[in-house]
This record gives sequence, C-alpha cells and structure tokens, in this order.
Amino acid sequence: MRAFISPPLPPPDPMNMLATQPVEPENKSTNSHFFLVGLLVFLLDLAILHLLYGKGFSLSAAHIASYAAVAIIGFSLNYFFRYQRSPSNSLKVNLARLATATLLIVFLRGSILGSLMLMDILRPEACFLIGALVSSILYSLSGKYYVFGGPENYADPGNRYFVLFVIAYSILLRLFNLGLPELLFEEAYYWNYAKHLDIGYLDHPPMVAWIIWIFTEAMGNNEFAVRFGALVCWAITAYFSYKLMLCVRAGAIQVILLAAILPAFFAIGLVMTPDAPLAACWSAALYFLYQALINERRMAWAGAGVAIGLGMLSKYTIALLGPAVILFILADRRSRKWVLRPEPYLAVVLAVLLFLPVLIWNAEHQWISFLYQSRDRIAGHYEFSLHTFVLGTILILTPAGFLSIVSIFASREFLYGSHKDGTEQGKRSFYFFTILALFPVSVFAGLSLFKEIRFYWAIPCWLALLPYMAMVLKPGSQLHESRLSERIRSTWPATILVLLIAYGAAFNYLGLGFPAVPYPTNSYLLGWQDFGRNIEKLVTQIEAETGDGITVVGMDRNRISSGLAFYRTKAADESSIANDHGPAYRTSSWNLFGQRGLMYDLWFPKESQNGKTMLLVSKSADNLLNDNVRSHFIQMGEIKEIPFSRNGKPAGRYFYSVARGYRSSNPAMDKP
Repeated sequence: MRAFISPPLPPPDPMNMLATQPVEPENKSTNSHFFLVGLLVFLLDLAILHLLYGKGFSLSAAHIASYAAVAIIGFSLNYFFRYQRSPSNSLKVNLARLATATLLIVFLRGSILGSLMLMDILRPEACFLIGALVSSILYSLSGKYYVFGGPENYADPGNRYFVLFVIAYSILLRLFNLGLPELLFEEAYYWNYAKHLDIGYLDHPPMVAWIIWIFTEAMGNNEFAVRFGALVCWAITAYFSYKLMLCVRAGAIQVILLAAILPAFFAIGLVMTPDAPLAACWSAALYFLYQALINERRMAWAGAGVAIGLGMLSKYTIALLGPAVILFILADRRSRKWVLRPEPYLAVVLAVLLFLPVLIWNAEHQWISFLYQSRDRIAGHYEFSLHTFVLGTILILTPAGFLSIVSIFASREFLYGSHKDGTEQGKRSFYFFTILALFPVSVFAGLSLFKEIRFYWAIPCWLALLPYMAMVLKPGSQLHESRLSERIRSTWPATILVLLIAYGAAFNYLGLGFPAVPYPTNSYLLGWQDFGRNIEKLVTQIEAETGDGITVVGMDRNRISSGLAFYRTKAADESSIANDHGPAYRTSSWNLFGQRGLMYDLWFPKESQNGKTMLLVSKSADNLLNDNVRSHFIQMGEIKEIPFSRNGKPAGRYFYSVARGYRSSNPAMDKP
C-alpha cells in the first residue's frame, strides 16, 4: 500500500487543491494521446468481452479478463511511448497505482454490468457497450491524473477532488449493488413486516416496514426495492451530518467522506434494517438539538421533537438521547434556562404524539414489544461481551477512525479554538458532542459487562463525533497543531483506498462471483434465489398432485421462513404461471412446534393451522426426525434433499419433508 501512497506533504493551499498535473505541460498532444489510447482500450475491451462471453465464459470471468488485458496494453502504450522518457515516478509506483485503479474500475464495472444484466431490459451486447464505455473513460482519467501523475499524494482526504471521487464511488457502488447480492435474512424478515403491514411489531417499531412497503409497492418484490430506502436514509444522514458540521466549521466536506466510507455508515446505505431510518433520525436530532442548545434557537426544539419521534418509530435506542440531553443541560450553565421554558416539553409532547401508533399497538398486545426489548433482553444467562463490543467498534470505525476519536480527546484544547464562533462556543460544542456520543455508548458498554451486546447497536452514537473526526482529515485545522492528530491523519489515505477495494471485492463476490472461487455451503441467504425458486416449484407440484394448499415451514426461528417467503414470492412474481397462494402468507417458522418465532407467533397462531398439509424445510435432517415435530402430524413423508446454487456454483443443500394433518396440540412436550 505504501508503494502508491507517497509520504504526506505539508497541507496544500485550500484555494488550490487541484489534482497534480502530469509531468508534461497540459497541451493538445497530451490530450490527444490519452484520447487515442482510451479509444483503443474501449474497442479492444468491447471485442474481448464479446469474444469471451460468446465462448461460454461467465460474465465475471469475461469482464475481469477483458479489462485486465486492455489495462496492461493501455499502460504499456502510455509508459513506453510517452512517459518513459521523462518519468514523474518510478515504474514500481506507476504499476502500484495501475493496480489500484484497475481494481477500483473492475469492481465498479462488475456492479454496473451485473445490474444491467439483472434488469433484463437491454441485450447483453448493449450492456457490454455501456460497461466498456464507462471503464474506458475511467481508465483515461485515472491514467492522466493518477497512474502517471506527479509524486504528490493523490489519495489525500484534504484534496477536494479526491474527496468527491470517494463519495461518488461509494454511492455508485452501493446503488448498483442494491439489487445484486441476495437479501440478508434480517432484510427478508423486515420485508415480511411490510407484507403484514401494521403499526407495531414484537421486536421493532414499524418504520422499517413502512419504508419497505412504499418502495416495494412502487418497484415490486425485489432486492433493489427492499434496499432503496436504506440509500435514501443514508442520504438524509449525510445531509444532516454536513449541516451539523457547518455549525462548527465551514466547508468541511470530509464529514460526508466519513459517512460514505466508514463501515459503520457505509452499511447503513446498503442494508435495509431499522438502523437505517434510526441513523437518519439520529443525525437530524443531533442537528436540531445543537441549534436549540448551542445556538439557542427556540424553534429548533420542534425539529428535535419530530426527529426523535420518528426515531422512536424506527428503533427504541434513540430514547438514550433523552437522558444525554438532560445531562448536558445540567452540566452547561447557559443551557439550564431551558428547564423553565416550554419548548423542550413541547418537543417531548410532539415526539410522544408521533410515537403514539406504537403505544397503541403495545397496549393491544399486552406491551409485548417493550417487554421483549427490556425485561427479556436483561433476563437470562450472564455473558461478558465487553471485549467483542470494543473490538467490533474498532472494526466498524476502522483503526484510523478509532484513533481519530482518541486524538480528539487528547487534543481537545485545539478544538475549542477551531470553532467558527470562538473558543467559548467551541468548548460548549465539545461537551455537547461528547456527552451525546459517550453517554449512549457507555450504556451499551455497561450492559456488555453481563449481557451480550452487539457492537453495531451503538453505530448512531458515533454520529455526534463525525464533525471532529472530519477535522482530523481536513488540512489547515488547528487540530493539526497536535502531532498525534497529524500522524493519525497520515493513516487515512491507505485506510480509504483499502476500504473502497474491500467493498468492491465483497460486492463482486456476492454479486457476480469470482472465477474458480467457490461459495460457502448453506450460508444465509447465499444462493437462496435458486433455493426459493426450487421450493416454489415443489410447492406448485405438490398442490397440483394433492389438491391441498401447502404451508411451508422453515425449521428455525425466522431465517429460513423469511428467506423462503421472499424468494418464493419473487419466483411467483417472475413466473408466467398463475399463482394465488401468496407465499408470504403461507410460510411460517417452527413456532408451530412450541419454539419462539418472533412475529411468526402472531402471524401464524398454532390453532389456525390445524389440519393443514405442510412442507417442512430444515438445514439439518435431525429437525425432521424429531419426535415432537413428528407427533404434530398424522403422517410425515420421506425426507429428501434439495440443492441450490449461485452463479452456477453449488451454494448448499437443505432437507424437506411433506407432512399431512397438522395438530396444534399433542401429548409430547412442544420442544424439538
């Protein structure tokens, strides 16, 4: 990595952050040379891609081999006929930069090609044309301004053009991969929320269901529609984070860079879980609370109330901002006046009114959601998880991000003076951000001493520190008077490039796959599009043979049932055969045998299933041989295997059995 990232130079003039010029003067000859080489790369790439794909190569193998070949040819033409005579860098540096640019371009192009082919609107030839055109343009730009650029450090988070490139690349990479990888089982479960639309659910509030419902109603039952709301939520998160940054210091686009690149926030814009709308509401709440408490704007309390109310409709953890705000008000002399003013209390009323649907649902269901998230979480066996909480936090923030937070507290005196409104506001802002970040984190850390706490539950808490982390990246900040902060800043270029390459590689593996690289067996939900299609064909066949309506039962809490409900529905939607059995409404979990099934306990009460014929699907054959399970049926058929694949590669196999005459009550204990 050090081969293509030069040692850090003194911070550039903020008014002159243009990319480094090539070693030769900018002239028509230089532009013509790169244009001709880029045109040749485009034509050769298109021809090789057509040839390999036509010969039966997979799309992944064809496009990787094609671009790798033309990248080497183009580099050779540029180097030997133009830059060898007056090199700006050593050949080793040029090759390292070529490798970096090639990986970034290949991974983005793979995502574009995969998405275009998946849409099934254009012919493969048109998809290849678009992919080759995009990659040749990127090749020419990267060659001119990066691979053969000067010795200065291009991957500098202080360079505005580099920052804009990273943000754009991150957004495009996620946009073109919303529909390629199969859903996580959590996403499939929340899609089932949307199919059973309500104002409350056992394990989470309804916002995630409402968002998924909006986009699937508009775009259909597919991965892109399920996840599109996550990208919208990320955009809202980035917007309010930037607005919050402007309250502290003008012109720090680096805060959007952090929101785009850090694993914690990168995932928010891709995976559709309650954490996506929670992060959007959390960032909005931070902005309005800052305006109310630090800038003393009375109307901002209304915005804070709306943001927290919507956040409570997303995930209950945003309630931790309440005691954090009270703690700050008590600690900050200027903020204590709000205790005697009506605006904060009106904000609470507004938040409660927005949260009212969840209160109504819980009142109608014996408060089961609140009990599940409080008493049930705390009850149970002791488990020390502080070490995994800390290690997980370092992972999602990256070591560079974690060390940036450390440097913030070690160099806080420099932060006070860096505030645009002076040292006093800088000090108040510092305590505002640290209290609203560290109080919720300390709650999770404290609980991890005796309970299992997932590190990603605390992701929104770190939004409060993003403005200060951005200052570590921004050149010219007073924070860089600290030697520690300057050293940490020097680690960010490598971190950013490694993250971009890692994201691209992961997406290509999950989407198109890599040639000769197998998939793990029976991973949720890898290969489940094929699995769901096979199960749906089997259900249709059994129903045609027996005349019975079939309920599919996934033999675990909610993973198998959620995944099969989604991919059976998707297969039914894509099938030309009329299908009226509604897979989402006829796919249950092992709650039918006395085990906990979360919302499946409410969606599929055992008593309502009596007499039905069921297709039991399990990861292990042992669940289908269990005496308690078998005692619930009049007759159980032979246990068979059903294999499935992903991109033509084996991805796993499950077991199934047709069982007739379900009985909700039986003499055996309901415990498989």
